[in-house]
Amino acid sequence: MRVIGQAVVHAWSVIESDPAMHLAKPTPGNPAEDIYTDALCELLLQMLKSPTAVVPGFSSAHFEHVSRAENLSNYNAQFINKQPDLIIQLADGPLQQTRRYVGIYVETKIVSMKTPISRYTDEGLKRFIVGDYAWAMQGAMMIAYQAQRPRPRQTLEVKLAADATLATIPQQGHCFASPAAAAPLCGNSMHQRTWHYHSGDNPGPIRVWHMWSLHIPGLSSGAP
Repeated sequence: MRVIGQAVVHAWSVIESDPAMHLAKPTPGNPAEDIYTDALCELLLQMLKSPTAVVPGFSSAHFEHVSRAENLSNYNAQFINKQPDLIIQLADGPLQQTRRYVGIYVETKIVSMKTPISRYTDEGLKRFIVGDYAWAMQGAMMIAYQAQRPRPRQTLEVKLAADATLATIPQQGHCFASPAAAAPLCGNSMHQRTWHYHSGDNPGPIRVWHMWSLHIPGLSSGAP
């Protein structure tokens, strides 16, 4: 996850260097969140296909493809049009029968003090918990695009501790773990998954890594 975080930070620095070049214009058909995610997807894919690794470890030797908003099934195929914001597929295929579902699923959300933290948790994080996304995996990632006024990470920690529907599993007594070695990711949270595979097996908990440091570059066109 740390390598992916470093790749995202590098891609974001490219976006910040020239937002007008890399970001589509906000229109009724271009929601702000999708604009940033689309640019990230494009740049990550370019980095992945580069003959030399732009970020050490982020290469075709380890990762196969980057896609955005791909239609995929939830864990029991009750819904086949779930659309994760980003999927970074792994290069090796340990689960051949579920090959499309092996990868790092990334959900993105715009956060600020103007928007409730529940948008990040209920409309993003919870999708990993209920088996909509990353149901074949034990890890996933959330990216917060920070708008003005930026939302402190502590508000996420409070939500994780207070909201029982997030099924957060404490780690050493804390709902949010922030090891120094995780940078540029700010840390992770663990969540119990109570659904079951068709076989009856329990998927076990999922660890979700959070990136909380991407500040939205200003655009004259009025993006948040």
